[in-house]
Amino acid sequence: MGLEGKITVLLAGFALAVLPALSSSFSPLPAESVQLKTLLESFSYFEGEWECAGKFDSSGKTIEAHEHFAADLDGTWLFSRHDDKPPFKYHAQAEWGWDPGRKGFVMLVQDSSGGAREFHSEGWDSGKLQWDGDAIGNSSAPSQRFAFERLDDRHFKVSYFTRKGGDWSRMDSSTCSKE
Repeated sequence: MGLEGKITVLLAGFALAVLPALSSSFSPLPAESVQLKTLLESFSYFEGEWECAGKFDSSGKTIEAHEHFAADLDGTWLFSRHDDKPPFKYHAQAEWGWDPGRKGFVMLVQDSSGGAREFHSEGWDSGKLQWDGDAIGNSSAPSQRFAFERLDDRHFKVSYFTRKGGDWSRMDSSTCSKE
């Protein structure tokens, strides 16, 4: 079995084991508070509820979303849930963890259009966190990037990019405020 097949099996197993336990309102917080493991401690900044507002670069249309981050699975993953506010209907959930084989961070994303993507990061660099990745099982999809910038203790900026050819194009950007 090739690497893509193994990743697909891994994601399917994860989905069968974990996702049925999550409700449609996505509340991964266990009864007791979970602390992120040492390797993921730098992501604890994101834990909690965030309100985001921004715009699409091509149209200038405004977007708003709610972000929820919580440690789970004995602190080995940081779960996130993204919900666009109407009129947009995009929803996604992601898991941020450590990939011991690559010796780097991994983010697995599933979204409301049925997409699954895998991203990798080296971690924080001067208040910036960049995730680069691709769709799983769809080699024709453009490469993708999420760039997070910590503005202060209660605000971050996130931008989404795609790459066709050699150039990155920003698709949208939002600033998020902690509730």
